[in-house]
Amino acid sequence: MGSDAYLDEIQQLRADDAQGALNLVDRARKQADLSIEELTGLAHALDERKQRVAALTLLEEALRREPTAAEPAYTLAMLYLEQQQDARAVEILKPVLAAQPDHDKANLTLAMALAKTEPSQARAHAARAAKSADEDVRAQAQELEKVLAEHASR
Repeated sequence: MGSDAYLDEIQQLRADDAQGALNLVDRARKQADLSIEELTGLAHALDERKQRVAALTLLEEALRREPTAAEPAYTLAMLYLEQQQDARAVEILKPVLAAQPDHDKANLTLAMALAKTEPSQARAHAARAAKSADEDVRAQAQELEKVLAEHASR
């Protein structure tokens, strides 16, 4: 299946045929043909189509295959943060940052996950993310640093 199936699935999603795409995804997952990048891309597309459970499943599958893969990890962690599951987000991100300590988006996401419970660690991760070459990541990290500093001074 591989890349051809992935392209078919994306076309079906663009055509709003979420069920057809889900069926192809299920077949591809059973055959273990989709790469980590394809699983992550499909998860993004499914999430955009309000198929949150399917997106979570694909991201979890990607991390089962490669626990240190940054993109599925920070994407999945953000979905868990939206559900107020901060501890689960932290758990997902720790292996990524053990392997890639300076990964900007993983550091930013971990800073968000730790902000309520471990603000000093959150500040350290936000500071790493603030060094990002990505302007959006850098701006978000700097804003988070300000919020954490304000709360620390209270």
